[in-house]
Amino acid sequence: MRSGPIGGLACVAIMSVGLVLAACGSNNNSTSTTALTKAEFLKKGNAICKKGNQQINKAAHQTFTKKKYPTGPPPQSVQKKFATDTLIPTVQGEIDGVKALGAPAGDEAQVKAIIDSAQSALDKGKADPTLLLQNGKKDPFAKSNKLANAYGLTVCGGGG
Repeated sequence: MRSGPIGGLACVAIMSVGLVLAACGSNNNSTSTTALTKAEFLKKGNAICKKGNQQINKAAHQTFTKKKYPTGPPPQSVQKKFATDTLIPTVQGEIDGVKALGAPAGDEAQVKAIIDSAQSALDKGKADPTLLLQNGKKDPFAKSNKLANAYGLTVCGGGG
């Protein structure tokens, strides 16, 4: 089965979102709330990523239809607009959402590393949205995905 322009861009979008969400954790040390257990954090964090991934997929399928672009990928300007208007804000929302959960006790440094890595990758994409459209080549989220997967944020780190 051939991927085509929609599949490739949707995959990039999902991976980007996955990275961002995976990078979302928090070093919120508020004493007024009980920190989530790791299992609770992973469940909620992966749910945030799943929702973001679904939003990106839906927008990608509406934007990059074969009817609009039957002979190949859409123009770079369309791809860049998608990255700027859909991908970047959705991924930022995922990072912010996961970060707001607060890191499980004892895992603050690990979660902070994931979040910092994802935010750094997204910031690079904000500066140059074409970095988010390279379909796996020089993926700015490679490091944060690896960290997220190792921690258990598999939806975030895997983009699925």
